[in-house]
Amino acid sequence: MNILITSISAKVQLVQAFKDAVRPLGGLIVGTDMDEKCCASHFVDAFVTLPPDGSPEYSSALLDVCRRYKVSLVIPTRDGELLQLEGLRRELNALNIALPLPERAGLDVCLDKRKFHQFCEKNGYPVLPTVNPEDKNSFPLFVRAINTANGKVAYEVPDLQVWEMLGLDRTHFICQPICTDNEYSIDFLMDMNGKPLQAVSRHRQRLVNGESWRSEIVSRPELEAMVLEIGEKLGLKGHNLMQAFVSPEGNIHLIEANPRFGGCSNLSVAGGLDSPRRIIQMVLGNTKDAHANQPIREGLQSNRYSLDIFSMPGAGN
Repeated sequence: MNILITSISAKVQLVQAFKDAVRPLGGLIVGTDMDEKCCASHFVDAFVTLPPDGSPEYSSALLDVCRRYKVSLVIPTRDGELLQLEGLRRELNALNIALPLPERAGLDVCLDKRKFHQFCEKNGYPVLPTVNPEDKNSFPLFVRAINTANGKVAYEVPDLQVWEMLGLDRTHFICQPICTDNEYSIDFLMDMNGKPLQAVSRHRQRLVNGESWRSEIVSRPELEAMVLEIGEKLGLKGHNLMQAFVSPEGNIHLIEANPRFGGCSNLSVAGGLDSPRRIIQMVLGNTKDAHANQPIREGLQSNRYSLDIFSMPGAGN
């Protein structure tokens, strides 16, 4: 079977993980991105430049790649393309291509932090309260864009004067009290019918521009059970990610849900979750092995660093 990974950008380890999982089956990894010189293009078996997601040509171009390379599984990696890919579900099904994404209703909740917050409140899951930035007593506060369409805004606002200087339209942002509890990312695997399988918690020890550059796998059974339960309610499929604060006393406050691999999900994959191999097993109908919980390497750490790739134009990969 051949696998298409979209928006591969610099997601080299994710590409390598799927390549290692599909290679024994004789499969290939096809990568797409709008940047013809993206780093991960050097590591896939075939690379195709696509128009930007959201453009009129994107859908037909992606389907053409799927047909040309006889793709059996599409792995999305970027929030901005998820709605458009979900809209292609019928066409992908007609080509016998698996797409591990929830239906539109669940996807809408994941792609909007305010909707996720409302979902959690309605279903009794713990979240931080929201505050009114027009009330001076709400400060200091933390502001986040409700989706990536409004940029990766996530920072502290000390007072009303700074808020007014920023000129943010509050309808596009969610404001909450500042929380200093430890932050966790929880990678979790669902089967292709939305059944919860296994979760791995990562303590986010060092953040750079909102991404975890140093993480450690830890055991958080209550948090992991909660995340899997939410995943089932939302109808999530394949590999997903949630983020949460956990206090020293064990109090949980959920932050957001992402129906895709995260930037540091590689640690959970390497630590035993093994999502690429298990997703492939699901697509091939090997549910027994895909559903079997794997031993997790608690205490395993990851440290991210930059690496240069040198290439000559026209020399290929």
